[in-house]
Amino acid sequence: MKIKLRFDEKVMIAFLEALEAAETRKPAQVYKREVFRRYGLLGTRYDRVFTAIMYKMLRMAGVLDRAVAWALGVPVSEVESWDPLLRQSLRLAAFIAQFDDVKDRGLAYALTRYGMKYVASRLGWREARKIHRVLTKLWDNPWKPQSREEELMVKYLVPPILVESVTPLLDPGEMEEFLEALNREPVNSLRVNSLKANVEEVLWELRSSGLEAWPSERVPGVVRYRGPFNQILQRLVEEGKVVPQDESSAAAALLVDPKPGEFIVDLCAAPGGKATHMAELSRLQARIVAFDIHWDRLERMKMLVEATGTSQAIAMVKGDALNAPKILGRGVADKVLLDPPCSTTGSLHKNVDARWRLRREKIEELAETQKKMLAAGVEVLKPGGRLVYTVCSVLPQEGEYVVKWALETLPVKLVPVDGPYDASPLLPGAMRAWPHRHGVTGFFYAVLEKTRG
Repeated sequence: MKIKLRFDEKVMIAFLEALEAAETRKPAQVYKREVFRRYGLLGTRYDRVFTAIMYKMLRMAGVLDRAVAWALGVPVSEVESWDPLLRQSLRLAAFIAQFDDVKDRGLAYALTRYGMKYVASRLGWREARKIHRVLTKLWDNPWKPQSREEELMVKYLVPPILVESVTPLLDPGEMEEFLEALNREPVNSLRVNSLKANVEEVLWELRSSGLEAWPSERVPGVVRYRGPFNQILQRLVEEGKVVPQDESSAAAALLVDPKPGEFIVDLCAAPGGKATHMAELSRLQARIVAFDIHWDRLERMKMLVEATGTSQAIAMVKGDALNAPKILGRGVADKVLLDPPCSTTGSLHKNVDARWRLRREKIEELAETQKKMLAAGVEVLKPGGRLVYTVCSVLPQEGEYVVKWALETLPVKLVPVDGPYDASPLLPGAMRAWPHRHGVTGFFYAVLEKTRG
């Protein structure tokens, strides 16, 4: 006989505080556990039930916001701007009323009796009453998608702006295949460090440990595998024989094609996967300066550099990429790698809630930063030097449009890239890796050559 849970005031407040923490602090699971531990709920049946609900809510946050906005008769942008506690309480109301198969009346009752009181104590009764309005509106009169974009949003749990942005890059009828790939478990990959091991050796170790493993067909030195991160993998990483890195990410260093004696600048280097790869490919004979602005990421990079045995080729600098011309000088580098901060829309299959943080204004802000960093990278280059621009993004706003701006504004020309992935339909000569076509994290690549000083 299934025992029905009772949701008292303490339990309800704990859940709302956990939801608020999940909205404001990352990673959400860590802070959820902190809250549940404080209330004595960690490891209980309440923990299991609420964790399941929270995970579902994170996956469909944007859908819940649409339902809340419709129920209250306000724009969805207004809901997105509200206090995190209120927003999460309203999402919970929408989830219980429309999207939870159980439609637990006990939980709905606890939210109205105890949850509203708690929200009112923090934000006032005017805000708290919105919870009751959402519950009663959606319980018998559910929200329905009003457009094709909203239909895809509900079916595949992606924001409409993603569909709108990616449409020009995909063939007709390909969109749903792409969106489906964003909800599949990704295939893992790692890069074999040829300074310490070879692909055959690593494949034998992984297969002997019970993992399904095979060499990449597109990127030399990359091994793909299915299965858990086990003790054998942990040992190989600690020994510096392998580096956990997506296949599409490992392609970037191959485009740089580092040679002995070259001076190479990696403008956003940490945690160091691409920098150590370039050092390896040059057999430690290139001079690589690796910039990053964050101490914690540089600390992780230091550990990777030491493990992979690439320290003699890499000098780490804590500094803003925009200041690289002042720090290093102008016209000094043979090559530059720029993989700037981006929306990470290429890896949405790995991040449960990152898709709902996608906002038009944030994309525009990122694109402006990318343009400034690209200009700084070109300034560091020698005439005739090459800059490889990559982003883990499927959005043309961060890929093709940024490079088109550079071609119109900076003294550069596009050097055509021929594989291993597909040509960009918006910028011939540039390249894109796709989750649904290639089974990898989505990436954009372009190679630029400086034409004059």
